[in-house]
Amino acid sequence: MSSTLGSPSSAAVESSESQSSPEIQPQQPARVYNIYSWKAKSPGTRLVYIQNAAAADQAISQLNSKILGFDLEWKPNFVKGRAENPVALVQLASEHLILLIHVSYMPAFPEKLRELLADETILKAGVGIQKDCKKLYHDHGVDTRNCVDLSLLARTVDNARWKGKYSSPIGLARLCETYEELTLQKGRVQTSNWEQALDLRQQEYAANDCHVGLTLYTRLAAMAAAMSPVPDRAWYSFDTISGFLYEPSSGELWQPHNPYYDPGPPPPPRPAKVFNGDGQKGSHDQFRGARFPRRGRARHERTGPLSPSASAFVPGASAHSPSPSPSPVAGFSAQRPAPVSSTTHSASYTRNVAPRYPSPGDTRTASPVLQVDDDGFPRAGRPSRGFQNKPPTRGGRGGGFGAHQQARIDLPHGRGRGRGRGRGQGHPTVHTDYFVVAD
Repeated sequence: MSSTLGSPSSAAVESSESQSSPEIQPQQPARVYNIYSWKAKSPGTRLVYIQNAAAADQAISQLNSKILGFDLEWKPNFVKGRAENPVALVQLASEHLILLIHVSYMPAFPEKLRELLADETILKAGVGIQKDCKKLYHDHGVDTRNCVDLSLLARTVDNARWKGKYSSPIGLARLCETYEELTLQKGRVQTSNWEQALDLRQQEYAANDCHVGLTLYTRLAAMAAAMSPVPDRAWYSFDTISGFLYEPSSGELWQPHNPYYDPGPPPPPRPAKVFNGDGQKGSHDQFRGARFPRRGRARHERTGPLSPSASAFVPGASAHSPSPSPSPVAGFSAQRPAPVSSTTHSASYTRNVAPRYPSPGDTRTASPVLQVDDDGFPRAGRPSRGFQNKPPTRGGRGGGFGAHQQARIDLPHGRGRGRGRGRGQGHPTVHTDYFVVAD
């Protein structure tokens, strides 16, 4: 019984084991959000799809709101290098009314819509709408004032959640998932043809995009009002005039900047590339030998000495001593030709006088006379073209180099013919073993 009391319980052992070696928790599956719908979010809101300029002017006068959700749509272009298509649809969302104004169906841009977009007392909220406002001016010559980028506003009021570069955009769907716990329905409708008459699916998509902008601005603006001090509007708001971005109600150019924004720690550096010999990319110096093996070997390596008896030396050195070599082969003349005098071009010089071979009737064996190099080895001339790697033919001409050991005499050809040594000079060329001697 004492042993039972003194020993730890099984539950304590399990708890200690779990603390010492914690198990890896399974990864939580990605959360599935419900689809955002402007009808469920604001049942009292009315959707109006307009294809007429007069009807657009009448509907705009009924908005009566100082805060609007704003978005644009145009037909996508799938041809590389071709200019973008003009703006086809303007979406505006207030608390009680959503307008889908199909400007591509109108001969001219509606004047009431032009005045509303240029009104600096009416706020237009959207995600990354800087490009949209510039494009609207480029296509229709419309200025847009008092614009709010929701991604910049989210980084300003919720810096603890969003890190990274201040001007980096945050998608509309991601903001909706973060603050509304709903997601936007995306798909092929996003890249559909917005210049044709909109079907019910396109109308639903366009209405949700502008209405969620209004919903997010309402929530983020309440967070900004609760901050002390209140953030400056110039950190996330701008005007678009003549295609340029300006600070609200000022003549200075605008760019996204917040002096109090904390981007967080920088990203970790990229690991260095190391070549391991398996074909993976490495640094330039390491990978150069693998890509150019012959170049690297010729530049950095030397396989061995020049001859079995000669020691290795550095090519191009100012001076070196020739290695000891065996005595020249008997019968070769080791006399070196004298250098040409530099005093006059026609100066005489000496050379070895090679004895003539005996007449054809003479049975004596003649020893070839060749020049030798610095180490005493004979310097053989290049064999004639008729003797290089050719099978034997009729008449004794041809034959592979080294295939026939007997001597052979090539008669001279006509003047100017042939490229081998002793060809076309009027003297016969004698081939003995592996060496060629021209008379």
